Amino acid sequence: MKIIHLDTNHSSLLHQLSAAGFENHQDYTSSKAEIEKKIHNYDGIIIRSRFSIDQSFLDKAINLKFIGRVGAGLENIDCNYAISKGIELISAPEGNRNAVSEHALGMLLSLFNNLNKADKEVRKGLWLREENRGEEVDGKTIGLIGYGNMGKAFAKKLRGFDVDVIFYDIKEGLENENAKQVTLEYLQQHANVLSLHTPLTELTTKMINEAFINKFSKPYAYRYS
Repeated sequence: MKIIHLDTNHSSLLHQLSAAGFENHQDYTSSKAEIEKKIHNYDGIIIRSRFSIDQSFLDKAINLKFIGRVGAGLENIDCNYAISKGIELISAPEGNRNAVSEHALGMLLSLFNNLNKADKEVRKGLWLREENRGEEVDGKTIGLIGYGNMGKAFAKKLRGFDVDVIFYDIKEGLENENAKQVTLEYLQQHANVLSLHTPLTELTTKMINEAFINKFSKPYAYRYS
């Protein structure tokens, strides 16, 4: 079986696929149109986010059996159409959860302590101590929307702080020792911070708009995503 790799990845992936008997081809520079001209030669695709795999692309991939996405989401792939053509979709939903949760925590602390703003000012020779005085995370209510791999990992990281962690998810029965499951209305009434951990779908596209934000009750809430 022939696989075309459309994005660079860790060399171990190529080695392991070769050891399993796959023939690996790499093309990290050709345009989408150029790839479409030869995609009929391949049984598999390995991709990150280089371009979208839509119906037109899939129609040309007449021998395609699987698409491997090196990442958590499949938003750049027309999943329903691929499945209808018998193409298996493979992703790594747990692969980067720790890195994402650490990044989210770092950004939260940066937000509360005005680190980005202060850094830019100090580099210009400005020392505005009072203007950049931060606020402690302790005592706040952190609201999460989405409690999958990423949301759960972030909630676990927050255990080191004196905070209440609540979350809303369309699936029920996800509550654990790190966070309490609540309704969306409850979250909007109590959260000081909003952190989003949702996939890009029809339900979540443009979910955060003026009407949504105005439903938050706390007037000086930090809203982080």
